[in-house]
Amino acid sequence: MSAGKPPSDSVLARAAELRAGGASWEAVAARLNRSAESVSKWPAQHPDRWQAALRAAERRLATEATAEAVLILRQLLRSEDEKVRRDAAEALIDLRLELARQEPKPTSDPPAPPVTSEARQVLAFLEGHTDEELARLAAELYPPVPGPGVADHPEAGGGQV
Repeated sequence: MSAGKPPSDSVLARAAELRAGGASWEAVAARLNRSAESVSKWPAQHPDRWQAALRAAERRLATEATAEAVLILRQLLRSEDEKVRRDAAEALIDLRLELARQEPKPTSDPPAPPVTSEARQVLAFLEGHTDEELARLAAELYPPVPGPGVADHPEAGGGQV
């Protein structure tokens, strides 16, 4: 490990951006005001952080390059040359099809909501009792309402609806 302080996440991300863009370790070091010896050791000294930063930088670079390529292909769609227009259209269609393949497939069932700790407690309570015990408890908590309907019970508003 390095004797010095580890780089911050933002400094490591900037180094990864520069490397993903093709900069040498010397160029990265110069931009970050660090020594080339120090920055070139970061991937080995901080492998998990470095790989995460580099993957993110490479994704951003690929996204930017794709956007630039689409711009050029769209310009080529206006070419005088029919073959150039056809090839540009084909490339754009291929790109769109590839993006469609990468999109997550919709599921027929919506994802279940996360189970709360209260729900876990209720489930544990229910699983800890037999059906008969639960029926007895329900009868104690909610005794049958006398009379013809709920509206006639005193707790239901004294017959007033």
